[in-house]
Formats: sequence, structure tokens, C-alpha cells
Amino acid sequence: MTPSRMSAFRRTAGRFGLPLLASLVATTRVHTDDPVSSSVRYTGEIVRIFDRKCAPCHAADSLAMPLSTYRDVRDWGRAIREEIVEQRMPPWSAARGYARIRNEPALTAREATTILSWLDGGMPRGDEGNLPASPAADPGPPPDLRLALPPQRVPALDEHVIRRVTVATGLMGPRDVARVQVTPDRRGLLRAALVFLDRGDGSTQWIGAWLPWQPRLAPPASHTFRLPPGAPIIVELHYRGGDQDVDDAPGLDIDFAEQKSLPAGTGVGEVLIDVTAPVRLTAAAAVWAIVPSADASTSSLELTVRRPDGAIDVLMWIPEFRREWPQALVLQDAVRLPAGTTVTLAAEPRSSTASARLSLLSAAAAARATRSPTRTPALRRR
Repeated sequence: MTPSRMSAFRRTAGRFGLPLLASLVATTRVHTDDPVSSSVRYTGEIVRIFDRKCAPCHAADSLAMPLSTYRDVRDWGRAIREEIVEQRMPPWSAARGYARIRNEPALTAREATTILSWLDGGMPRGDEGNLPASPAADPGPPPDLRLALPPQRVPALDEHVIRRVTVATGLMGPRDVARVQVTPDRRGLLRAALVFLDRGDGSTQWIGAWLPWQPRLAPPASHTFRLPPGAPIIVELHYRGGDQDVDDAPGLDIDFAEQKSLPAGTGVGEVLIDVTAPVRLTAAAAVWAIVPSADASTSSLELTVRRPDGAIDVLMWIPEFRREWPQALVLQDAVRLPAGTTVTLAAEPRSSTASARLSLLSAAAAARATRSPTRTPALRRR
């Protein structure tokens, strides 16, 4: 990589909050003239790993430098190796080994080893005939309701811009919502979008999210969010500024559920856990999604459940919380919690302000949850 290319990467990485180590050039072993010593080929496993784990953020019109061709990947080989070794990319915070997360973008150990072996082995290209077909865009069916959000001015070179906008739905009666989806205007600026229902009593309920690697998100089939008549929706937009000030005009799509096809008890509820006190579930429920949030001082988060029989499980552990990359963790399989379960959120440092929203497949159980007056203990991990 030429000095100008390395300088360009440092500017790009810096805008993503990814400081490079001073020893980047000295420690890497990837060179454009390395002899080929790897049996792994770009057209074989490498391109398929990049398509699965990197393409959402590294396409031509997305957040970071494109990594969609062999030349792209080879030119950034040194920097890619450093990001993988330092576990800065992909930008995923939740540790493995606990509740399984759907569409997790983090590299598996085998994927990381395969890429590093290829990088250190001369980055051979392989047979063009083995390249997979380019994935076709899937716009899906048109939404039942499409709302325009107010345009947002995103200042240049600002690392993390948060905008909260409120939009009226114009609905005259209550509706059951199967899915909400943010439609980005400028994908090169938007890092994440979280969608909330304004309950009208000073509280909100999370009802959806857009993430680069998970643009469509919905509760399990036959479960819906209840949208009261006239209730506004709040969209929290997380931007990373570009090279110049830019106006962004995202939209919000809403799909309604068929009223006649909904069995009883299919409403999605929510329990808000914060670090000040555990919450006790007085009715059985199932957790299908977790939405963590914390201030800039927070370094780590741990969400645990204690069942009535004394068994303790960790639902989520984020050893290095990254506020600039908001996440909505959708569980591969809903975790069932019996009545009497106590849910606790702990954060480091203890002075942190942090919370986690548990989206439950039982609105009744969420409504009956009770808070304990006892403050959450500190994390056991260091």
C-alpha cells in the first residue's frame, strides 16, 4: 500500500472511531508483491465472507470504503488485517457464548483465520468462473403506509450525530403493526435508526430498527405492536458526517397486520431495565429482542436473568460498548422466562447511565413487571 493509500485509510478509519496503532506498517506482513503461499482464493471463500459480513457497510454507496471487488480488497489488505487482528471490524459488540443473535455480522473464528491466511499468503485471486452472482436487490412489497421524515442536515466530519424526529401517522383508529422499516436516503451517512412508539404518558416503546447489516426487522410471525390512534412515532437517527454538509431525507414504512388473522395474546410488550434496579416479571414471557443504550462513559454492559429456581443466565454481555454503533439484538430463538424471573443490568463504570429494553412476546407480562428498590451490583468481569 502506498503512503497516500495508508493516509487515506487513516482518515477513513478515524471518521469511524477506529484509531490505528502506530505499528500498523511495521507489524503487518501483507505486501502486494508477496509470493502466493495460500490455498485460499479470493473467488472461493474470501468473496463470500466479504459478501456476508462486510458488504452492508462497504458497498460503493455505503458508510466506508468499498470492498466489493478483488482490487478493492487487495489495495486495503494491510488495513483489513489490522482491523481483524484488533477486532475492530465488523463493528459488533455483543460477545458470543450467550443468547444467539440473528444476523450477527461479527466474523467467526474460522472466517477470521481464513481471511488472515489469505492475506498473509499473497492474496491469490483464483478462477473468475468461481465468483458468485451479484446479489439481486429485494425491495419487497410496497408498504401499507409510507411516511416522510423531516430532512436532516448532517454536518461535515462529525463523528456521531444523533437526531430524534417525531412523525404523525394520521391514523384515526388503533392498528396492529407487523413491521416498521426506515428507508435511508443517503446510506453513506446513516449508521443506525431506532424507531419508538410514543405512548403518550412520557414513556416510549421500541418497535423497530434499521442497521446496515439488518435493514428489515420484525417480531416473530403472528406477533404485532399495538399502535393507538393518533400516537406519534419517534425515529432516532445516528449519522456519521461526510466530507461536506449534507441534507438527508429518510422515510418510514409501516406494514399492518390482518386483524382477522391475529389470535389472542399476540401483542408485543416491553420492559425497560436500567442500572438502578432489577425488574421482576410477575407473568411468564419470552424475550425476542434486546436494545441496549448507554452514555459515552460506559465501557461494558451485562444483562442477566435469575429464574425462580435460582438458575442464572447471561442474556447479553458487551465487553466493549460502542455508543457510536447502536444495536438492536434480535435473538435467534426467543428466550422463555417464567413468572418470578428477575432481570438485572450491570454496567462499568458503576457511575454509568445505561438501560436495556427487553421486547417481550407478551404485552400483559410486560405491563405487570415490577421494579426492585435494590441497585444493580457491579459487573463481575474486568
